Formats: sequence, C-alpha cells, structure tokens
Amino acid sequence: MGHAGQRRIVWDQVQRRLWQPEGVPFGLVTRAINADPDVGAATMLLDVPPGWEMPGAGWNEADLELLVIDGDLEVAGLSGGRGLYAYLPAGTDLETIRSTAGAEVIFWHDAPFRVRTDAAGAPKTPRSHVTDVFDEANWVPVKEAFAGVTDTGSHDGLKVPTRCIRLRKVEETGLDSILFVMPKGFQKTSLEFHHSTEEIFFLEGMCSTDPDHVYVPGEYLCWEPGVIHGVVSGWDSVCISKHHGPLTSPNIPLGATSVDISD
Repeated sequence: MGHAGQRRIVWDQVQRRLWQPEGVPFGLVTRAINADPDVGAATMLLDVPPGWEMPGAGWNEADLELLVIDGDLEVAGLSGGRGLYAYLPAGTDLETIRSTAGAEVIFWHDAPFRVRTDAAGAPKTPRSHVTDVFDEANWVPVKEAFAGVTDTGSHDGLKVPTRCIRLRKVEETGLDSILFVMPKGFQKTSLEFHHSTEEIFFLEGMCSTDPDHVYVPGEYLCWEPGVIHGVVSGWDSVCISKHHGPLTSPNIPLGATSVDISD
C-alpha cells in the first residue's frame, strides 16, 4: 500500500492527540502526518513537554528517524537542539530519553513502534546522526554526495547547484533520507520523478514543485512513485526528504506526461 500521496498538509492544521505507547510515560503529544498501515510505519510530529523523561528506555523494535525542529532532546546517548538528526536502527539502546525545555520533533518509525527491555540483538544497519543539519559546514553539492550511487540527471547543468546532507544512506539501510538546500535563485531546467515514495517536510525558505504549488515552512507533501513534478525551484529553501527506497531523479524532458517506473 505505501504512504498515501499528499499534495499538501499544513502541520498546524493537524489535530493533536495524546500518544502513550506501552511502557512510555505520559505527556507526549503527536500529530499524525502519514502512514503505511501494511507495515505499521508512520510519519508524525511529536511534541515533548518540558522536563519529560524516560529513564533507561530500552531498545526500539523498529528503525527510527528523528529531527529536532525546536527545543532540545536527549536520546540514545545523543543530545542537541534544533537541527539534531538521528537514524536509530532496530535494536539500538535508547538509554534515557529526556527534554529540558521541551521539543518539537519530526519522527518516523518504519514498522510498528514498540520499546522493549529484554535482551536486544545487534542492530543490522549502522546508526547515524548529525548534530546540526542547519550548519552549512555539513552541506555538499548533490552530484558530489551521490556520485556513483544513483542517477542525478535532473541536477545536470544547474546555474545554482543544490546542496545536501545524506542523513540515511540507501546502500547501508535500504532507504535514503536527505536534507536538501536550495539557495537563492535555484531553478531546475527539466521535470523529474522518483521510483520510490518521497516525503518532504519544508523547514525554511520557499520551494515550488511547479508554478502553481509553492511550499513554505510548516508544510508537508508526499509523492507516490512515478509522479512527474517540476520545474522545481527554491529560494533559501531547506527541506528534509525521506525516500522509501533509493533516491532517483532521472532527467525527463519538459512536456512529458507519463513515465515507466519499472525502468
């Protein structure tokens, strides 16, 4: 089934609900953004109240990803504020989870969420983290970051190149998650599509996926595989993109109306 295609979701228009999975202390609030019921995966925004704590949390049964977009968070021995990203594969010791000032977090789990306290097997993929995804020192050109990994034809010949951070790598974990940075005056010159589902949270600046659809911070979209979009443009845009499979951005000509995603 996969995650549902969504042209636009405004985060603050999504209903907040209490979220208290078994064994997790009271106080967390979630906004459900998207989900794949077939595998138990979910995409959400998580509000952590000031002073919330879960000592010796245990280990996660599903692969998790999180990005702190406000406040502070400590989890799995990592701590940081706005910009802290972590990929925590199933079996990671989450240690104590806490927030001093409270936090707003983009949160994904790739299978049913459950924290366990019995003996854990070793994680099957390497964990990764970035202390501050908004630090420009971490950004590299897209074609450099993905050289030898995937088709980035839609990034050819750009006057203003896109930069990125490869947060989660498909060759290590089966999925790609990327922070994309589109500077002032960014415009592609062709259309594009992806072979896998893509979710995007818009964090800073302005981004348009075509002349009629402009996105600003606090908005979300989800492309299903094979959806043609473009010409993509941006102005000081920062967004986080999660691909449910490898990132592909084949260059397709203007005017194309269909593609064969089996290629």
